[in-house]
Amino acid sequence: MEIGKRNGLVGIGLWETAVCGKDAAATAKSIRYVADKIGVDKVALGSDWDGAIEAHFDVTGLPLLVSSLAKENFTKSEIEKILGGNVRDFFLRNLPE
Repeated sequence: MEIGKRNGLVGIGLWETAVCGKDAAATAKSIRYVADKIGVDKVALGSDWDGAIEAHFDVTGLPLLVSSLAKENFTKSEIEKILGGNVRDFFLRNLPE
């Protein structure tokens, strides 16, 4: 909750223990949980596609995540924020010009 109050951002990881599952639906449920707690503007996709962990899908699985987010009743605008808009906005607010 404090992260949301301080305009922080929570990136949801794509590995089993981070989202309690191995698929896009589990990731979407975790994103829904965080969004309900601190707001949709404070949650982002933490892709973790750097090879440090075994993700349950790579970038080609993003359509599955978009579909799962829609099933969690996120709007198109909210999905756009989660998949990149919130990270962009966070950096624009916090990085020096």
